[in-house]
Amino acid sequence: MRGFYLLFLLFIYSVDVYAQPLNYWSMGSNTESSILAGAVVGGGSGITSIYYNPAGISELTDNKISLDASLFHFNSTNYKKPFSSQDAIDYLDYQVQPRFFSYVHHPESYPNLSLQYAVFGKGRALTKLYDSGKYKVKEAGTNEDKILVANFNYENRYSDTWSGIGASYQVNDKLAIGMSILTSVKSLLYYEDISIDLISADTAQNSSVSKYVYIDRQDLYVLSAIAKFGITYHTGLWSFGINISTPSLRIYGDGFHRRDVSMINVNTEDGLQPDFVKKETNYHLVSNFKEPLAIAFGVVRENVAKNLKLYISTEYFFAIDDYKAIDNSRIASIYTDEYSPGSDFLTYIYGGDHVLNAAIGLKKRINQNLAYMLGFKTNFSSYNTHAYDGTESTTQYVRGYSNLYHLTTGIQFDYKKTNVLLGVEYTFGMKRDLYQFRNFEYSSLYDTHNYYAMQSYPEPVMQYVYNGVGFYFGLGFNF
Repeated sequence: MRGFYLLFLLFIYSVDVYAQPLNYWSMGSNTESSILAGAVVGGGSGITSIYYNPAGISELTDNKISLDASLFHFNSTNYKKPFSSQDAIDYLDYQVQPRFFSYVHHPESYPNLSLQYAVFGKGRALTKLYDSGKYKVKEAGTNEDKILVANFNYENRYSDTWSGIGASYQVNDKLAIGMSILTSVKSLLYYEDISIDLISADTAQNSSVSKYVYIDRQDLYVLSAIAKFGITYHTGLWSFGINISTPSLRIYGDGFHRRDVSMINVNTEDGLQPDFVKKETNYHLVSNFKEPLAIAFGVVRENVAKNLKLYISTEYFFAIDDYKAIDNSRIASIYTDEYSPGSDFLTYIYGGDHVLNAAIGLKKRINQNLAYMLGFKTNFSSYNTHAYDGTESTTQYVRGYSNLYHLTTGIQFDYKKTNVLLGVEYTFGMKRDLYQFRNFEYSSLYDTHNYYAMQSYPEPVMQYVYNGVGFYFGLGFNF
């Protein structure tokens, strides 16, 4: 029956907390596909077909308007030994944001054609970390008693919003093909402020202060396009699906970057070192965040006698070669007459490793009006540890990432013309032996190439633990 369909969902959702889109399967749409852990490439993707497999749009037989509003989400992270062997930081994130809007239309003059328009949030993260400490040390070179005062201030706001159009054509009773063209708008606000003061332990003594300051601030956005091509094939109790996602094509990217380093009045075993100051700021730099080539396969098996459906999906994400996420050697096209390129000091290199994820979902229909669902999926990180975990490099985003594992369960029941969805999701991730954010263990280090002083190089001793809990509540109205 054709009609009007309105879906409103309240959802508390857990998300990844890294600056970049490292965990490709973090997208949550607050629909049945989410409770099935996204294992819907072979069928059952509903209004999320434009993303998971555009051929599935043909399964939506009604004209529908769907609104998915995510009112809350939160996650908890813990970092052990981020600055020294004694430190630990806990962070709880809470946000409010919209999630998914979709309109599905079936042109009367083309009965086998289905169209979908959608706008949805693919990912969002907010992380704020602050820590400070005082340490009694012996100053290198002078052997005087000093107090080292260290401060670390970090903020990361990341969002990724997608929109686009999808189309599916029902070739025959078994085969459907589909395609979607999507745009992605990614934004990043990244701020890192580190300071170290070395002062005399004797307050009555009027001695000079040794200072170290490191500031890194980025504010950028990237507009890119992604195409998806899908096929679904139904035969008997089986359904199969394939979806190919193209690498993202950068349309425009624009960024601001400021980076300051100063090392003043620093003593080492070789005596007092010359002051070092390096500062650079530039505007409207060419910026880019890439999405990889990906191939997904899914299968759905129905057991009619037990009113049961089993969903299985897997997706392989190809590696992304190193590229310049923010490029100080290039100015965005419309500002080339106003600003000039600068040095590599403001250029950041990024990339991604290949990833294979898998998901499984189960749907049991209890009766005509009630169904129970559960799902599990992996969400492995694409962080290229070999390229970016060097102990000396600072031209990289703050480390803190892990593989994630999602477990979901919920029920769906119908009452007259109302559909209700209830569910819960738990997400867990842990990573050991990460390199520290900074190592505030005092040393005579004075490195003007990698910008370290009065500290040690980061060591691979940090542990990162992530926990997230989400609760789904959805209401659907058919008219």
